[in-house]
Amino acid sequence: MFYEEFQLGGPVMWMLFGVWVIMGALLLERIFFWVLRPLTRPSALPAGSTARSRFLETVEHETKRHGDRIDTLAQLATSVGLFGTVLGIAKSFFARGSELSLAAPEVLASGLATALFTTVGGIAIFILGQCSLLLFDWLSDRDLARVRTLPTSGGIR
Repeated sequence: MFYEEFQLGGPVMWMLFGVWVIMGALLLERIFFWVLRPLTRPSALPAGSTARSRFLETVEHETKRHGDRIDTLAQLATSVGLFGTVLGIAKSFFARGSELSLAAPEVLASGLATALFTTVGGIAIFILGQCSLLLFDWLSDRDLARVRTLPTSGGIR
């Protein structure tokens, strides 16, 4: 079933597949990071305000890594899906131009159905990417709040 819809989407579906593969790799990296995060979470903050702020920046960078790339890929998937739809509609009109006078609704319906597969693919990738970003941002905020409440190591009491 999926293979047939993929083929109906045309060459734009291959571009969407490429976006999906890259996003999937980034999402897997983030999932492994969050699964292993309790093992690598620090137990104390460094002493000194400068060292502490740098340390918190490092932790924030680690927890929010690849978020901008995932967001960009999600936006790109939506744009590529829309591009495929426009191409499919144009192809439907130009390929069936001589048949439009005979049975316009039937001729256009098949072309439009084909064109919409790329939109569905792009939106599916977008939704997955954005939902993942929401989860990762929530985990990042929760982790940063925990790290900020850690005691300072080796400082003056």
